[in-house]
Amino acid sequence: MDSLTAIYWIRVGLGLIAGFLCAAYVYFSNPGELASLYTLLTGLSLALIFYIISYYFIKLRFFARIEKPSKLMTQGIGIYFFAWIVSWILVVTMIMPLTTVRIYDINTGDLAEGRNLWIVAYNYMNQPVQNVTTTSGVAKMTLLPPGTYTFQQGNTNQNQTFTLTWLQTLEIHFNIT
Repeated sequence: MDSLTAIYWIRVGLGLIAGFLCAAYVYFSNPGELASLYTLLTGLSLALIFYIISYYFIKLRFFARIEKPSKLMTQGIGIYFFAWIVSWILVVTMIMPLTTVRIYDINTGDLAEGRNLWIVAYNYMNQPVQNVTTTSGVAKMTLLPPGTYTFQQGNTNQNQTFTLTWLQTLEIHFNIT
């Protein structure tokens, strides 16, 4: 394997590691701020810092073997950031909580087919963050970052407040009349 190919594959591995480190940062530091610009910029900053540090280690190892020294900085830069963002998104998505909302008719127990109902999840600032329409009585709400939410079944004044944590499976029941 020549030096440029080795640098390329090193950058692939370092991009994956950087993505896992960014996911660990989100998991341990600020789980309630998953969808914020601050989290994105922090993750990007960590990836850039990790890339710059890796440049100096690669330079120590491969400087004498490369014809153009500028190749040490640019070789594998695209795959590094691609591997970083894919691994970061994949890991964070896998550890997100899953919320299942079930709607029951008090009289029959099951929701009648063809009856449209909706569920809205509100964040702590009372802003809607996810809206799901269901005709089957079961709605799965995913990609809600950990935090406190108020779930409201659309046609009623029924509200239920829950705090979601990482890796939690939460089931919410609404009864309608």
